[in-house]
Amino acid sequence: MKRLLVFLLLIPALLGAQSAKSGERPSLVVVISIDQMKAEYFEWYGHQWNGGLKRLFTEGAVYTNAMLDYAASETGPGHATLSTGSFPRTHGILGNEWVDPTTRKEVYCVSDSTAKPVDGVGGGVSPRNLEVTALGDWLKASSKSSMVVSLSLKDRAAILMGGKKPDHVYWYDRKTGKLVTSSAYASTTVPWMKTFNDQNWVFRNVPPVWSKLLPDSAYRGPDEQRGETLWNGSTTMPKVFNLAQRADQMAGSPWGDLLILDAARAAIEGERLGQRNVTDLLMLSLSSTDYVGHAYGGHSHEMQDHLARVDAALGQFIADLERTVGRDRMLIALSADHACMPLPEYLQDVEFRFARRLNVATEIRPKTEALDSVLRLSLGVTEPLFTSNGFINYAMAAKAKVGARTLERRIGEGMRAIDGIADVYFKHELSDTAGPRRPYLERFRNSYYAPRGEDFQIRFAEYTLPSSRADGTSHGSCYDYDNHVPVLFWGPHYGVNRVTRPVRAVDVAVTIAKILNLKTPQTVNGQPLSEIL
Repeated sequence: MKRLLVFLLLIPALLGAQSAKSGERPSLVVVISIDQMKAEYFEWYGHQWNGGLKRLFTEGAVYTNAMLDYAASETGPGHATLSTGSFPRTHGILGNEWVDPTTRKEVYCVSDSTAKPVDGVGGGVSPRNLEVTALGDWLKASSKSSMVVSLSLKDRAAILMGGKKPDHVYWYDRKTGKLVTSSAYASTTVPWMKTFNDQNWVFRNVPPVWSKLLPDSAYRGPDEQRGETLWNGSTTMPKVFNLAQRADQMAGSPWGDLLILDAARAAIEGERLGQRNVTDLLMLSLSSTDYVGHAYGGHSHEMQDHLARVDAALGQFIADLERTVGRDRMLIALSADHACMPLPEYLQDVEFRFARRLNVATEIRPKTEALDSVLRLSLGVTEPLFTSNGFINYAMAAKAKVGARTLERRIGEGMRAIDGIADVYFKHELSDTAGPRRPYLERFRNSYYAPRGEDFQIRFAEYTLPSSRADGTSHGSCYDYDNHVPVLFWGPHYGVNRVTRPVRAVDVAVTIAKILNLKTPQTVNGQPLSEIL
């Protein structure tokens, strides 16, 4: 009885200790974006994995119905969305590139002419075009000694994941085989990155040949598929690296992602991330998946092999984190900037489904120019009334005493009659979030940032790939095959859970901020995921 009484008296203290531990901030938060990672890959290929992807999926909380919920399913908008918890309509990165409405010149999403090279390389880019703050900025506002490090093969991915004022941001330079930065972040390369670059990672680690990791029987579908991109004259594996071009070629292979994971190890060691009694943030974008997907499609042997190798590399990376930081002191969140349309020829030849390539320059532009000619003739004007990149000459229409809405209606009717164009949305429709809804209009609204936006945007037909190329595939549409991405959380407080309710990519950063008890700005569009909290 005496022992029972002592135990009962201890219960509140024990519960309090458990509650305190569960409420502690993790020492290290790792956000991983696997560029062009379709959520379906876990279903298609997960049974082949035994490493990090397998662990994250089987041990973590997984949202199976996560969407971008915006139309601009591209790298720039995707990484800005993951880091800021806001849609492109808020953070301002409405595409990898856009045409400035005033100058009519193309703008790269992270271009910055004032950002100079560092140690003779890099430069020319910064987060200047990002209109809001990001997760790393919220963390540093709460804890000035916290470190924010962002790494990727792509400059736009590393920069937009890092936010406005991270500590270190590095991306890959294909010419030198080194990771570089710009003067927006530093005046010289940080010592641990200098050491990493001096090791000549590419030439020490990339093998002469990319061979299959798994037995031939493990690979689904054909190895040789119409529509795949040639590598040294062939579309099949194995793939031989050209020694003189290895630094460039390897970005389109699993070794591009392996390089970033090794650079992350260097950052963890160099900055003692997760080992300093504060919360540090490591943002990683694994870009090679995107290059492999563009060249061969998601059903290819190349993609299956690539993901198997990334799974193995992530498994080792997580094991290293457990030894260095501790399983109970870290949180990993995994998602993607976008997914991808399957290779059109695969859908035609293997699944016997409708899909097509649509050359905009030869099949769409002549028809839109013909429509413009007809409208000019009917209105008696000489200057073009609209351009294929989305701008309308309202002033010329006004001279012909034609109102803006009338002109838009006639342009819209004419363009919707063109084979391959499903719908056209005009600026007033894209800006008026309370206006009438049409199919997919809401996703276009979430992508539309008015100060940088066109006068109209086109929605191409589903399973239509606008491309001037005869091979490869791409993304950038509003459809689910470009929008459905993984969202999962892995850590000591997140047991196995499968959540089927719809969630969105904007929820990731907001959820992490809630876990860390960070103040989020009014610019966020996401909601904390209750299952994680």
